[in-house]
Amino acid sequence: MLPQMLENPLPQVVTELDIPLYFVMGKYDYMTSYQAAKQYFDSIEAEHKEFIPFEKSAHYPQFEEKEKFYRWMSDTFCIYCND
Repeated sequence: MLPQMLENPLPQVVTELDIPLYFVMGKYDYMTSYQAAKQYFDSIEAEHKEFIPFEKSAHYPQFEEKEKFYRWMSDTFCIYCND
């Protein structure tokens, strides 16, 4: 699959989405460059999109900033949490 991925990089394949787009990104992620992720995010056309930076995290903000991640998930996806 790697040769196919090299021939068709994701930023060239996915340029527009009809669904909400969320990039959850740790500032110190060394597996995926913060700047490269932000650049790709900015290039994607979507009616609703959010880039959610985690300033004290690397590749796993859901573990490294658990409380912030939980609040974001609850605020974004939990429509019945405040009932």
